[in-house]
Amino acid sequence: MTLQHRNFLKAMAGYAGLGALAPMTLPSTARAAAPNFNDYRALVCIYLHGGNDVHNMFVPLGNDALRGYSPYAEIRAGLAVEDRDLGLDQITSGGGNLNQGQLGSGAANPYNRNLNQASAYLSGHYPLSGKGVNLGVNGVMPELAQLFTDDRLLILGSTGTLVRPVTREQIRNRQAELPLFLFAHNHQQRELQTGQANNLDDIGWAGKIADQWNGINQAHPLGLNISYAGNDRLMMGQQTSPLVLKSGALPEVYHLSPGGAGNEDRRALFLALAGMTSTTDRLSFDTQNTATTADPLRDFYNRSLNRSLTTFEQLNQSWNAVTLSYATRGPYGEALFDIPDAQTLGFASSMGGGLIRQLEAVAKMVHLGANGDLGPGYNRQIFYVQLGGFDTHATQSSSHPLLLRELSLGLWKFYKAMEELGHADQVTSFTMSDFGRTLSYNGDGTDHGWGSHQIVMGGYGTGAAGTFEGGRLLGSLPDLTLSGEDDYSDKGRMIPKLAQDQVNAALVEWLGADPALIRSLFPNLTNFQTTSDPRSAYAQLFA
Repeated sequence: MTLQHRNFLKAMAGYAGLGALAPMTLPSTARAAAPNFNDYRALVCIYLHGGNDVHNMFVPLGNDALRGYSPYAEIRAGLAVEDRDLGLDQITSGGGNLNQGQLGSGAANPYNRNLNQASAYLSGHYPLSGKGVNLGVNGVMPELAQLFTDDRLLILGSTGTLVRPVTREQIRNRQAELPLFLFAHNHQQRELQTGQANNLDDIGWAGKIADQWNGINQAHPLGLNISYAGNDRLMMGQQTSPLVLKSGALPEVYHLSPGGAGNEDRRALFLALAGMTSTTDRLSFDTQNTATTADPLRDFYNRSLNRSLTTFEQLNQSWNAVTLSYATRGPYGEALFDIPDAQTLGFASSMGGGLIRQLEAVAKMVHLGANGDLGPGYNRQIFYVQLGGFDTHATQSSSHPLLLRELSLGLWKFYKAMEELGHADQVTSFTMSDFGRTLSYNGDGTDHGWGSHQIVMGGYGTGAAGTFEGGRLLGSLPDLTLSGEDDYSDKGRMIPKLAQDQVNAALVEWLGADPALIRSLFPNLTNFQTTSDPRSAYAQLFA
């Protein structure tokens, strides 16, 4: 490595506090022009970090000897949710009306038992049998149950990382092509992000979309991908990187912001150091006294500095020009995006609230894009948010209910915001998680599994051609028998039937990706085709 290259990397590292927040585009001659969209659509990936235990989120119900409540309760033992109907109808139409912001707080919560989240976690469920689904939503998630009942949300059964369909027999006979490093957090996360269960080293599928849609959103500096949970691989491309933000106040370089005392001179000097000419009442930097250079690395660094500053200023201008106040109240009557405290939740501990804050920021960013506040032709966005803590090997009965409660409230608050703002049909939210967890109980929690259930919310939900339809289960429920046909081994590590790549293919087609791009994003889709048409690998996910 040359000294010049080292100095460039050192400079970029020092610049991370500024540049990591702004999308950068590297030169390329291979990228296609962005499609000419005339509508607005956004995808929101809600990543459940650590591997969500779906067996206690969606409780198996019914009398099926293989897939019903009995095998679940027998294997789960002390961690099994009670088969007790908590009465969703009463919550949504009676005195504690969820839709009217009158859900009972404290001891009046429908799931309450001794004002303790561990007890509430196992207290019962909201059965979905009225929609023909033999699952019950955990009692601490009434909002999610209502979204499903209202056809705003669908459940994807038995999903996970897959290279191709596999059976237990193939696995036992060592004839299965399995995902790399199955059950390992970091590797499974990468496979979900690259869209390839047999490739850990590729870039993210959302980053590839940004690469291919060169100039998307009229080449707006915000680009396509926006993350509120760090510079995740999912969003990274070869020629593009995401805009990385934190929820709350937007980043701003205060000493360079227009209007501050002395800021004009500092700004001129900054631009001069970045190779840009600039003039103030006291200073003038022309082409003879700026930091221009023929070095391509330094030139890229200079352009990145300027692009970052421009991005911040344009974003702050658009953001500060719009103030959102919601008439819709939260389930407890709180301001929509307020975070209920432990006393209101009827819990002994408070939830983190980070997901709700991230989704509040996404809601405003969606509104700026869909409403034209970011300029004409700004019409596609992909967002990434995250809720962590799902690696529940221990203390699951006290930690998992806090996470499920926040997920339920976050989904509800975000959907109601989209509904009030008029964007509910233009946004599709979906969950991903490292993997599912074992059906077997380790005495304090559950261990790394494989297949899981995920959710998709929004995206019209009408069942029209090319759209999702809520209020139903897509995919299948697993045989819960230990060492049964759907168990990888003998611990209840369920073999997925639906590849996450199939789900993601349907999502990006809804976003507007053409068949050729979809095949390049998810090259293993061909292993799931049921006809000669590549779309048959995922068409069943649409209505």
